[in-house]
Amino acid sequence: MEHGVVSTAWTRQLSSELTLSAGCVLSPTPVTVNTPVFEGLQVIVSLNGKLSGSVDGRAPFAITDAGVYLVLARGSHEGCDRFAANTLQRYVKVGLDAGHAQRSGFDLERLAVTGGQQLHRDGVLVMRQALTPALRAIATQILMCPFDGAVRDMYMAGKALEMAAVASDRVLGRSRGGASGADLSAFEIERLQQARELAEQHFQQPLGLPEIARLSGLNVKKLTAGFRQLFGVSVFEYVQDYRLQEAYRMLSAGGYTVTQVACFVGYAIPHFSTLFRQRFGMPPSQLARA
Repeated sequence: MEHGVVSTAWTRQLSSELTLSAGCVLSPTPVTVNTPVFEGLQVIVSLNGKLSGSVDGRAPFAITDAGVYLVLARGSHEGCDRFAANTLQRYVKVGLDAGHAQRSGFDLERLAVTGGQQLHRDGVLVMRQALTPALRAIATQILMCPFDGAVRDMYMAGKALEMAAVASDRVLGRSRGGASGADLSAFEIERLQQARELAEQHFQQPLGLPEIARLSGLNVKKLTAGFRQLFGVSVFEYVQDYRLQEAYRMLSAGGYTVTQVACFVGYAIPHFSTLFRQRFGMPPSQLARA
C-alpha cells in the first residue's frame, strides 16, 4: 500500500456467479485504477466519492457525489477510475453474471432501455440514479456487517441481492411510469438537496415540513412532491430511515447501549425497537451483542 493511503477495501466471491466488493479509501495523492469491467450486471453504491471514470479509453465521466450506478456490460472492456486526492471514497459493488441475473429475475433487456441519466453507452451502459435512504442503509449494513464465518457470507449474499434488486426495481419503476427527477429544474434540484441536508442535520429533533420548506426556499407542496420525485421517498420516510441508519452504525461500532442509541437518535425505547426490527430484521439488542 502506498505511504499515507488508508484502505479497508475487500472483495468476496460469494458464489461462482455473485461478487461483492466494498471499501473505504483515502489517499493523499490521486490514484488511478485500471480493471476489467465486470461482465453482466453491476450495481455500485457510492456513499462518498469524487472520481472520474472511463471505459475503453473513451471520454471520462465524473462521479462527484453520493449516488447509485447500474452498469450493464457484454464482452471484454477495460475500465479506468481516477480517484481524487484527500477525498474519502466509500462504496459497495455487487456483480452478477448475466445468466445468474436473468435467473434471479433481473430483466437486463428492460434495464438497458429504461433511459434515465446515462453516463456511458458505447459497449457498456452506465446509468446513474440518486442514492435513496433504503440503498444507503443496505450499503451501510454491508460495510458494517456484524457477523463472522459462514453466517457472514450468508448475510452478505442476501444483502448483495437485496441491493441489486432495490436499485434495479427503482430504474424499472420509472419505465412503468414511476417518478424521476428528469422534469425538475436545476434550481429545484439544488433546493431539494438543501432540504435533504436540513433533514439530515436535524434528524434527532426533526423539523416540520413548513420549516424545511422555508429554509430551503420552497413551498410545502413543491417540497413534498419534489422530494419524493427526486429521492423516491417522503421527507418523513427519509428522516426515519436516516435515524435508523445512524442507530445501526452506532450499535455496530460498539460502546453504546440500546437505550443510549435510542435516546441519541430521538426515539423512545419501545418505538425504537419496533422500527429497528422492521427495518433490519433483528432487534437492536442482537446487534449490540454481536
